[in-house]
Amino acid sequence: MQETQAVVDAAKIIGISIRTAPKSAGVDDIAYTIIGDSQKKDLANEIRKIATMLLKENNDPKIRKAIELDWHSDAEACEKSDCVILVGVKGRRPLGFNCGGCGFKTCHEFQSAEPPKTIFMAGPFCTFKLLDLGIALSSAAKAAADFNIDNRIMYRTGLAGYRLGLVKEYNPILGLSLSASGKNIYFDRKEKTEAKELWRQINSYQSAAASAEGGSHQSPAIGDRGKATGDR
Repeated sequence: MQETQAVVDAAKIIGISIRTAPKSAGVDDIAYTIIGDSQKKDLANEIRKIATMLLKENNDPKIRKAIELDWHSDAEACEKSDCVILVGVKGRRPLGFNCGGCGFKTCHEFQSAEPPKTIFMAGPFCTFKLLDLGIALSSAAKAAADFNIDNRIMYRTGLAGYRLGLVKEYNPILGLSLSASGKNIYFDRKEKTEAKELWRQINSYQSAAASAEGGSHQSPAIGDRGKATGDR
């Protein structure tokens, strides 16, 4: 379709907004790459692969169902997108301010911290670099909206890109999916609505169980918000 090519062309201009977005202390540690059809399928397949790994770690029927709905819905949305822009930052490179925002007293302590073993994008990350990533993504989303291109910032797409090494040496990475069609493909997804209700139920009974035990309960790290939640 002619709209698809228009979106791909626009993505190059949207990239300018990423490059010119304000950066902390003027240090540009942002990178982006535009993903076309062949790599887009690789992203979607990697999202499904991660979902399979998560399913092996969870026996709760509701959690398993929510994972399948959530992750496979995002994989399908990735495939249906006209293109995807992966945006990453060198989150492990501090500015040397010793601000403590990362949870460590000094930047040296932060850099010395051992990242946890995880299938996700392991930190810790510099607070300023995360801010830079957010600003760059927001600038890109605004630029896409100016072109009337439907768009969605997606963690899972970024995670897949990270695991596939599509933006090498950058972590964390998020994806900006772009689409031009008669109906916005990123909203009103039935799978997401069902998954969101399941996550609500899961969080509710896990919180009740934690209260009964007199302690806190950490939800599975399978949602976009760092706990068992749905759409992002």
